[in-house]
Amino acid sequence: MGQNSAWLHPKRLALLAGIIVLSLTGCIRVEVVDHQGEADAETPTPAQIVPDEHDLAILAVDFEPQLDYEQIVNNPDGITLLVAIENTGISTETDVQIETRLFCDEGRTIIAERSAEIASIAPGETQVVRFTQIPRPSYRPAYQLSVQAVAVPGETNLANNSRIYDINITPTSD
Repeated sequence: MGQNSAWLHPKRLALLAGIIVLSLTGCIRVEVVDHQGEADAETPTPAQIVPDEHDLAILAVDFEPQLDYEQIVNNPDGITLLVAIENTGISTETDVQIETRLFCDEGRTIIAERSAEIASIAPGETQVVRFTQIPRPSYRPAYQLSVQAVAVPGETNLANNSRIYDINITPTSD
């Protein structure tokens, strides 16, 4: 059979048909929960902020198409994950590694892993890394996305190097 024959398996076709029916009737809602805001730390005053020599921060993530199940199901190119990284330190960083993992089953099963490298990022600069053609995962009610900027030599503030997002797929009631 052809390269796409795995998608023609009866169980996958039934799953896909169910997702399409639910999405077309507006019965699926996708919710993303960012765990970054869970730490209620006091915001330092400007006088208390002294930049580290080496410090990278994951600012945010976004998705193309947006996490709307109808758009995801109808997009043959898969999903693109966009990750914004800022160099909040005072030194230019080179060969910065960005890693992503998509989990299900409460973190027990890795569905997808990707990594990318930023050749150089100057102090104060923000760059967006694009992870393209991430295949549509099979339907699960919950996923967890982990995004991490691997610590650069001399970096001590690692609290802002990673973000974890829960992605919940829930039926909606009309």
